[in-house]
Amino acid sequence: MVNINDVAKAAGVSISTISRVINQSSSVSPVTRNKVMKVIAELGYSPTASEKKDRKKSNKLIGVLFPDISNNVFGRILQGINSVLTPLGYNTVICETNGELDKEIHFLDVLKNKQVEGIIMANVHIPEEHLLWIHRNNKPVVYVCQDIPDFSLKIPISSVNMDNQQAICDMVHFLYNMGHRNIAFIGGPLHDLSAGKKRYQGYMKGIRECSLNTSQDLISFQESFTIADGYEGMHQIYEKSSILPTAVLCACDNIAVGAIDFMYDNNIQVPEHISVTGVDDSNLATAIRPSLTTIRHATFDTGIKAAQILLEYFASPSFTGNSFKLPYQLLRRQSVKHL
Repeated sequence: MVNINDVAKAAGVSISTISRVINQSSSVSPVTRNKVMKVIAELGYSPTASEKKDRKKSNKLIGVLFPDISNNVFGRILQGINSVLTPLGYNTVICETNGELDKEIHFLDVLKNKQVEGIIMANVHIPEEHLLWIHRNNKPVVYVCQDIPDFSLKIPISSVNMDNQQAICDMVHFLYNMGHRNIAFIGGPLHDLSAGKKRYQGYMKGIRECSLNTSQDLISFQESFTIADGYEGMHQIYEKSSILPTAVLCACDNIAVGAIDFMYDNNIQVPEHISVTGVDDSNLATAIRPSLTTIRHATFDTGIKAAQILLEYFASPSFTGNSFKLPYQLLRRQSVKHL
């Protein structure tokens, strides 16, 4: 029996494009529409009721949950989401969670009551409560900037992220090639699978691959990813280390800014005495001096991919979801010195 995936493959377009043709969306060009309709006729494809939706019955709402809507990283993602969904008549309902589990569950229930068709969210970690909610309510959820933990239940869940472990490993190699042999690390909470655990694992992987030594005196884990956490993390390394590192690799830009603040308060010059790197390429990265060497990852394309995955869910209820890795870019700026 011919299904929507067969039609998409034969027509050389995405499943979401097939769905838009079936539902007579005005966003599909006449040329593409004619090509798809020709393939449908040739294959004898008959859309199921779930694939041939009545657009008048769809409220065209998508829920978006972000921990901090003032963070320009999430702003870039939202722009990408809207670039795909707005032309198709969808509206986004944006909720700010502050990364708190109670708020996340509360807003998930609010979005369910608003009858959103799908949800895109970013959060510090993915607890079992999230996964159970998705299982109970059967709402497709796409996580951005986070990895999906192992879970036995079959649920409509996907993720869009970079390879955090390899990205931080690459940063260690960059610092090594810049002459640094004593590299410290300030990380976030390890219960955060992506920005916490994977980035720490990337640091350790890079240390091993470069045949470097490290110690607990050069590693600090913080409860969050704020500027204050970066300040405290650098303070801990300063107090514990018998020999100060030549470079500090930070798990995010906010932590890096906090570390630089501590060094400024203690007459340690960046990068003359200690080099500093971050992750995210936030607005702060280019606003501070010295400008911050960092990793750009959560971009416009992240939002585009997340929106496209939701459309795949809508077009094909059998779509089981997946984890998608997008490319990242190491940006060299003023905060790293070549030794």
